[in-house]
Amino acid sequence: MWRAGGAAVLVAAALLSACATPPPGGKQIVSDARALLDAAAPCCASLAQAARKPLPLTRTELSIDTTAPVFQFSSGKAFFHLYELPAWRGPYAIEVVTRARGAGNDIALFIPRLGLYDADFKPTRAFDEKTLRNRGSNDLERTVFMNPGNAAERYLAIHGSELSASIERPYSTVTYTPIVAGPVVFNMVGGSDGKLVLHSSPVGSLSLEVLGYEPAASAAR
Repeated sequence: MWRAGGAAVLVAAALLSACATPPPGGKQIVSDARALLDAAAPCCASLAQAARKPLPLTRTELSIDTTAPVFQFSSGKAFFHLYELPAWRGPYAIEVVTRARGAGNDIALFIPRLGLYDADFKPTRAFDEKTLRNRGSNDLERTVFMNPGNAAERYLAIHGSELSASIERPYSTVTYTPIVAGPVVFNMVGGSDGKLVLHSSPVGSLSLEVLGYEPAASAAR
């Protein structure tokens, strides 16, 4: 006879099985997102035709994922976000931090490129992966400074980098094994070297923060 207790056991087993499923590794994350990117049609022939939103002036967490629009940049096809810069009121900075995803030594990392454009969408400045800095563990950071010479810039595009490359970082692990020799206990120190692989991903999670900008209300005080 089927009993409720049997059903509860099966449900518990199913939940344990689901919890035991490991998260996708970086290589799988990149493969899945790249397939969708390859199949996606560009949103428009020119960035001037793309949807844009105001640059947030408070710290914002954002995702560039497979629901984002696609554009054929000079560096390749990519998911992207396009922002309209605030009215010029004086020097400020835009900080972008991208966060790694994946498990173990197999990590996916959205490596952002930033492009700035004038009111006619003519390129003014571009920042690629060569100017990124480490921001703890595997996160990367870039700060773009908006100085008086950049006052005519009106738009910022954030999109991914070349996908064929990966970043390899060596690491070392130190282990301590307790050894008991009669009344004496001591640790035997060992270790191993490994290699962490970060795959360039077309999607990822970022934080965006504007530093030093004075809105109109503040500037009027």
